[in-house]
Amino acid sequence: MKPFIFFLFLPIFSFGQYLNPSDTYILSSGPSEGYDRPRVVITANNSPFVIWSKPSTPKAIKARKWNGNSFDSTFNLVNSDLMPTGFIGPEIAANGDTVYLIFESLLHNNHVIYLKRSLDGGITFSDTIRVSDNSNTHKFAMPNISVREDGNPVVSYMECLPNWTDWKQVVKTSFNFGMSFSSATDVSALAPGEPCDCCQSTLVTNGNNVYLLFRNDDNNVRNTYIAKSTDDGLTFSDTQDLDDINWVLNACPTSSPVGAVIGDSIMVVRRNGGSGVNELYKSNVNKDDLQKSYFSQVESSGSNLQDQPKIATDLFHFVSVWEENRNGNKDCFYSVIGSDGKSLHNGIISDTNTFGHKIEPDITYGGPYAGDFSVVYTASTQKEVHFLYGPLLYVVADINEASDSNDKKLLKSVNFLGKNVIPFSNKPFINIYNDGSVERKIVVE
Repeated sequence: MKPFIFFLFLPIFSFGQYLNPSDTYILSSGPSEGYDRPRVVITANNSPFVIWSKPSTPKAIKARKWNGNSFDSTFNLVNSDLMPTGFIGPEIAANGDTVYLIFESLLHNNHVIYLKRSLDGGITFSDTIRVSDNSNTHKFAMPNISVREDGNPVVSYMECLPNWTDWKQVVKTSFNFGMSFSSATDVSALAPGEPCDCCQSTLVTNGNNVYLLFRNDDNNVRNTYIAKSTDDGLTFSDTQDLDDINWVLNACPTSSPVGAVIGDSIMVVRRNGGSGVNELYKSNVNKDDLQKSYFSQVESSGSNLQDQPKIATDLFHFVSVWEENRNGNKDCFYSVIGSDGKSLHNGIISDTNTFGHKIEPDITYGGPYAGDFSVVYTASTQKEVHFLYGPLLYVVADINEASDSNDKKLLKSVNFLGKNVIPFSNKPFINIYNDGSVERKIVVE
């Protein structure tokens, strides 16, 4: 029998995604436990591992690990004898059960960048491994770290003269799982001027490619730059200014760009105040030639300060989180961004039933259940570290009409619950196209 295709002229819907967070876990409370700048990574078996700083005396870096049902007790990852310091840091990265911590220490007047590693998912950690040079001629600060696909770490940090001038963003890489590192490469030398002296750089890795994202200072033009390495971070050969609006500022904004990879592009989110309003902007950057596709707002909320973005991906969507002051109270917000850069849903992460400011969010893909994203933030008024997790869920919205453009292309077919399907006879389905239009169909045989 010849099949017939019926177009069902019923209400037409578009599908987006939103983050459905769990109840909040309070991991730390009060100055005696610390609550500063939490970070989260996922180890094997989808187990979250969370760290944060205790800046009050005795200073320490704290941690808690998910045990399958809840978090184990807090323990000191770094004790006061190692003198952890710096208003930015520490940072952590993981690949399976290999976990790396990097932090700044005041054991030397010029500061030291140290690394500690775990090979059992954060249960035990090594002694400190010096990353920065053993130098009396330079100071070191603001480290960061990422893990390449082979499990080896690549690190960045800032270097300057003892009088806090002549700043550089340098990168070192390891080929023996953090036991030793290559010589420092001055990546910021590729850009005009010098890097912002209080803006931490961030790293994105993809195969043998390493990308450094940093804020530059070219006569007070403080735009975001990206630099590329094709040899695991040993050398960098190309860089690009990513901002369409020059942000002219005579002080360092203490705000870092972040990025994540899907396919052939890197989604970069960063703060820019060049328009007179400090907002977050996103750009899809080609990972080969570093050319961006657009420069657009993540979410236009009318706020005068969106800041401290972080980003994660499930390889189908990007989710960016940030802190923002709306109605006189700082909260943590999120945006789900499609691989094409379109905003699918914006929402709030932090618990609005709890009074006070919520700041310094971090996000990673993975969590207690398959498909989760894990988020941490500081509830600064309560002096607490909060953790939550949740999957991306579909949200359905009405649209008026489907486009009949000749060049539209089918992206996917889904059932009425929004799940991807292969169309079968006598079962209704929905085709979703690249121009945002949808069609409800059924093939009758």
